[in-house]
Amino acid sequence: MNIRLASKSEQTRLYEICVLTGESGKDATGVFQQPDLLGDIWVGPYLEISPEHCFVLEGVDGNPLGYCIGTLDSAAFEKTAAETWWPKKQALYEKPDIEMKESWNRDEHLTHLIHNPLQSPSEFLVDFPSHAHINLVADVQGKGWGKKLIETIEKSLHDAGSTGVHLILSNKNQNALAFYQAIGFKIIFERPGEIGVAKKL
Repeated sequence: MNIRLASKSEQTRLYEICVLTGESGKDATGVFQQPDLLGDIWVGPYLEISPEHCFVLEGVDGNPLGYCIGTLDSAAFEKTAAETWWPKKQALYEKPDIEMKESWNRDEHLTHLIHNPLQSPSEFLVDFPSHAHINLVADVQGKGWGKKLIETIEKSLHDAGSTGVHLILSNKNQNALAFYQAIGFKIIFERPGEIGVAKKL
């Protein structure tokens, strides 16, 4: 297996991996009526806006088995996404009625994020301006490849001038939290449903 830069032509496969790990690290196949929602939020904008910091773990056949994708400047990335990525997706997905939020299904919760994109925690961006996402299919988890992927993107971001990187994860994903802490990340915030971890580069 090998780690290399991702290609935009691999978007479909990376979206698949996003679904295969979309339930707090576990398989979310069949959970969402529109499974591309996950990739449209957590994969697509990075491949389009920040391809130089998108890496994949490829198997012996060259097919991606995992990815670590991110961006150097979170604030600039979010500004560009607001101008170029989210309008295209907002046209595809109907905005859910906020007055019906208590009865939203899983798709509607994600569609809300399409229309109200997540923002990086501004209070931490001076120290940790970059951010990243990582997912690996079950067969290659726990074998050291996650650490190697993180090390790859850390070097990429550091070499580009970053002073620190943060990640945001579900508070339900305790395995991921333990992984990040084991490789030097510290908790920087805890909010309803999510935990932020970060590392100086």
